[in-house]
Amino acid sequence: MKTRILLSALLGLSFALPLNASAEPASPEETTAFIGTWSIAWPDESGVIVNVPDATCDAPAVIERIDEETIHVATPGGDMGNWDVRSFDGRFPWWREDGQSLVSEWKGEDAFLLAGKDRTGIMSDWDNAKQWTRCPADETESQQD
Repeated sequence: MKTRILLSALLGLSFALPLNASAEPASPEETTAFIGTWSIAWPDESGVIVNVPDATCDAPAVIERIDEETIHVATPGGDMGNWDVRSFDGRFPWWREDGQSLVSEWKGEDAFLLAGKDRTGIMSDWDNAKQWTRCPADETESQQD
């Protein structure tokens, strides 16, 4: 049993390392696209019966820029910390200093899916990915700019 657990851990590590090593830092433009306020909910797809959002535009998630490739993410549920945004094969892995990782994929100009790991800890869990949808800019805020 211990051997099986050790092999699983090594296999997981072997899958994680090449992605991080082969992913390039996202460009400043790619990182900037994530900056803003967001609602978070299940994607509007068939089979979604109840869709209670994790964040709404009245109480949004906020993504701010730390530097050219690092963002800070806070949701109504708590501070998610700083993430280095990478670019890999049309998707954008987010890596945190503690080794946590997520993967985002744009679904349009103002919406992306954000996936964690599946139960194996190896693959991205796209079946349980949440959609982040950009909140409209506040008209009074736009008029002040």
